[in-house]
Order: sequence, then structure tokens, then C-alpha cells
Amino acid sequence: MSNKYLGRILLFGTMVLACLLIVQVYWFKKAFDVGERQFDHSVQVALKKVADSVSHDSEVSRLSSNFYFVSTESSLDNEHLDQLLRDEFQIRSLNIDYELGVYNADDDTLVYGHYVQATRPPLTQEQLEADQQSATQKNFAVYFPKKSSYVAAQLNIWIFSTIMLLLMMGFFAFAIYSLLKERKFASLKNDFINNMTHEFKTPVTNIQIAGEVLKNKVAKAATAEDVNVYIDILLKENDKLKKKIDQVLLGSSVGQVKRPALERIDVHQLIRECAEAFHLKMQQRQGKLLLEFKAAHSSILADRELLTEAINNIIDNAEKYSPHSPHIKVVTRDQRNGIEINIVDNGIGIAPDMKNKVFEKFFRIRSGDIHTVKGFGLGLSFVKEVVQFHRGKVDLLSELNKGTEVRILLPSYA
Repeated sequence: MSNKYLGRILLFGTMVLACLLIVQVYWFKKAFDVGERQFDHSVQVALKKVADSVSHDSEVSRLSSNFYFVSTESSLDNEHLDQLLRDEFQIRSLNIDYELGVYNADDDTLVYGHYVQATRPPLTQEQLEADQQSATQKNFAVYFPKKSSYVAAQLNIWIFSTIMLLLMMGFFAFAIYSLLKERKFASLKNDFINNMTHEFKTPVTNIQIAGEVLKNKVAKAATAEDVNVYIDILLKENDKLKKKIDQVLLGSSVGQVKRPALERIDVHQLIRECAEAFHLKMQQRQGKLLLEFKAAHSSILADRELLTEAINNIIDNAEKYSPHSPHIKVVTRDQRNGIEINIVDNGIGIAPDMKNKVFEKFFRIRSGDIHTVKGFGLGLSFVKEVVQFHRGKVDLLSELNKGTEVRILLPSYA
């Protein structure tokens, strides 16, 4: 599937879900408004019914969405009024908490206030008979503190459909994320296969050519010196091919090493051995590989083969990604919890957006659409796995066109 076609699918799917969400929000708001109007109507009818039972000239006013004022200007029995309100609300299935306030009609002084729960028990006869001596003219008000949540709770089907839509959007987002991740892995796999084909093809071709020439030389009874030249080519190319295969097999996953041989090793000695392997290559490129051992305690418990391969990978990257004479420095330092190994080069560096990707398996830095440096993209991924296997940490500092520094922290031998 092409990127253009996939992009259209993602855009279309996102637009459809966005439209569904907008429609859902619109109709939910419409349903909420209808429910709010129904609630307001029921409350006003109930309040008017109560007001008419205690006064012949009453008026119900809604001062806000959840606050109602009833003008009666008549004497009110507070507890009896409370019971009348509760009865009217129950008749209309308004099972909601409310606050009742009773005011003097002449100066709006609050003379009675009560918070009434929807589950409040019925008033006793003593309560109903209490406070009937007051003949002062009064008005009352009712406030519903939980009106919005009450109205929303009546919209069960709309809440359920909204939750289902959100779940569907979450599933869609997860599916897109998984699809993009799979495409990324597929692209990395294709790059890996192409790189592997190219890397293996060269030594195989050279071995074939050297073998054919050697066959002709032997047939013509060539001298031993002529034969040895082509035998050296065969051995060299065969060794190169073997190293490539080992790099793929060993670098593919540290977890495939069944029984790592942990032993006490000297990091300084291991680094010296790694540096010797690059001595000839550095000479050919007129480069320098400097070792600065500043750590006083260099003993650690590690797998020699894995750690050697990891250090070799970092130095190899430093050499390959230095377009001019490579200048590489390996420095060790003591840390509180172990030993730190810094490998610094003067290479091309890494762009900021690539720093978090270089430790991913099969990832390789491109120059445009071309890989300018040979390899499988397993080097730093392998390094990270090895360091984590040894309970250490690895970090990378780099600036484009100014070089790279790889920092490895390994715990000391205990």
C-alpha cells in the first residue's frame, strides 16, 4: 500500500469520526436542553401547585437555571411547606435534592432554610404541627444544586452512545498506530534485506572470481606464488563473509545468547584489544585512535565476547561515519556506581530528530534516500541490548557535523 493511498484512508477515516463526534455532541446538547426544559416545566408546575395551596395570589419565577422564587405573601408553615414540596416532586418523579428557603415578604430576610435530600423520610406529625403560630407574610425559594447532573443522568441512551463512540475512536487510533508501526517495521525489514544482499554479494562474487582464476592457474601449472595470491583473496573474502554472518546472527538479539559467560574482566585490557583490531584501518585513513584510561577501578563482571563486540561496533561506527581522517578517543572514568566509557569521534554527527532512533533495530542514518555507509543497522541496537544486559546505561550526545559521543556506564565488579 502506497503512502499516498494510506494517507487518504487515514484522512477519510479521521474526518468521518470527527463528523460523528460533532453530530453526537450536537444531539447530546439538544437532548440535554430538552431534558432541562422538561425539568423546568415540572418544577414550576409543582411549585405553582404548592403555592396555590397556601396562597390565592402566588407567582413562580425562575431567577436562574436552578433557582426558583415563589411569591405568596402569606403565612407559611415551614415544615408543612417542606412536606408539600416533597409530595409534589414525588408525584412528578423529581427525585432530586433541593434547598428550601423561606423569607419575610417585607424585607426578604431568610427565616427558614433547609437542605432536603431526595431520600428524606416523611415528616412526623409533631413536625407538621410545629411552627403554625407565625402569621408573618412570607415567600419561599427552592434551589437545586445538582440539577445539571440530575438532568444528564436521565439521558442514559445518549451517554451510552457517546461512550461507545469514544471507544470506537480509541480503537481506530490504536489500529492506526499499530498499522503505522507495522509499516515502519516492514520498511526496516526491506532495508535490512537489501543491505544484507549487497553486503553478502560482494565477497561471494570475489570468491567466485578468485576461484575461477585459481582453477585456470592450476590447470596451467602456475607457480606456487601465483596460486598463493588467489588463495589469500579467497581466505580474505571468506573471512569477511563470515564476519558479516556473525554480525547478523550475534547482533540480531542478545537474548539469543543462551548462556552468557560472565567473568571478571579488565575493561582497559578489553578496550586495548578492540583498538588493536582497528590499528591497520586507522593507519590507512591517516586517523588516530587515542586511549585515555582515567578510571582507577576497571574490573567488572561481564561477558567478554558480547562486550568486545559492543565496543567494536561503536568504534566501527565512529570510523565509518568520519568522512575525513577519523580522530577517535576512548576515555574511561570512575563513577560512584561503576565505570564510564566515553567514545568520542569527529564524524558527521547525528541530527536531533534522529538521536532517539539510532538505537532502534535495523535503523540507519540516510543521506537523502541513500545509505552512504554500509551496514545492517544492528550496531547501536546491539550495543544497547548488551549494556542493558550488564545492568548498565548507554547514552548518546551528538551535534550535526561536529561529531558524536557515546557514553556507557557499567557497574563495577562486586
